[in-house]
Amino acid sequence: MESQLPSSPQGEPEIFDTIIIGSGPAGITAAIYAVRKNLKVLILSKDIGGQAALSGDIENYPGFSLITGADLAKKFKEELAFFEGEGLWLKEGVEVTDLSGADPKFVVKTADGVEYLGKTVIIASGRIPKMLGIQGEKELLGKGVAICATCDAPFYKDKDVAVVGGGNSALDAAFSLLKVARSVTIINNTDTLRGDEILLKNVTQSPKVKILNNHEALEILGDQAVGGIKIKDKQSGEEQVLPVSGVFIEIGWTPSTYFDKLTNKNEKGEIEVDTYGATSVPGIYAAGDVNDQWGEQIVIAAGEGSKTALRVAEHISKVPHQDTSNIHEG
Repeated sequence: MESQLPSSPQGEPEIFDTIIIGSGPAGITAAIYAVRKNLKVLILSKDIGGQAALSGDIENYPGFSLITGADLAKKFKEELAFFEGEGLWLKEGVEVTDLSGADPKFVVKTADGVEYLGKTVIIASGRIPKMLGIQGEKELLGKGVAICATCDAPFYKDKDVAVVGGGNSALDAAFSLLKVARSVTIINNTDTLRGDEILLKNVTQSPKVKILNNHEALEILGDQAVGGIKIKDKQSGEEQVLPVSGVFIEIGWTPSTYFDKLTNKNEKGEIEVDTYGATSVPGIYAAGDVNDQWGEQIVIAAGEGSKTALRVAEHISKVPHQDTSNIHEG
């Protein structure tokens, strides 16, 4: 049943059926499915594509044998444009700063002071990689500087790479890379690596892996692509340049939930959700890397977005979910 909402003079409803925060794979898919359920949808996003836009070449997304992250983000934007004027409003370049209210009326505030009302909210803001803040890191992101070994490891076959970090994230990246790379150098600024015992064993016993403890990354070198990384021995003060083709920043991630003071989070700061993406607050849902579900992949986030949107449609229509229901969309 289509929502009957009063509209502002600009054509926007005074209250949206759902407000989606973020426009990565989860947010975009949620928007598409919500609009197809005749919901009035508002997307608030800093940029289209989310983390996917930062990836280099993507080989594991259905429908594309190979596509760059930037091109995939362009495809996302083109698809969203198809639904604008058909129940979808998109506000790009917008930062959400606060979320308040309760079911069925939430207030989402942006950095420019504008407030939007929504019957429900889908948080699909993803996560923010912790970065080193060194020269060359930002400039060469996607050109040899990477933040997802699972996504990008295959493109470093028989190449020398470096992983910056010393915890499980760095070990996971090194383990993925040692299967394809010629060599993997782990640059760790503490005196020892820390992580799961089996993972530590698998990584440290590989002849492909070199571990540099008590070393600090100073600068990533390269013009159009990464050519090396300058590091410093924290004990001796000696500096050197490692010639590598890739630098993987693996010092952790932070869920992008700074605006959300309402929902329950786990010890990692991820939003706790049930099977359908529902949070601890009725009417608020979370999809993609921002929630506590396993698996940080583009296709997983897209699947969560669609499932969450269908659940939101049921919530708004007040039709109780049946475990035996089988919702199909053509």
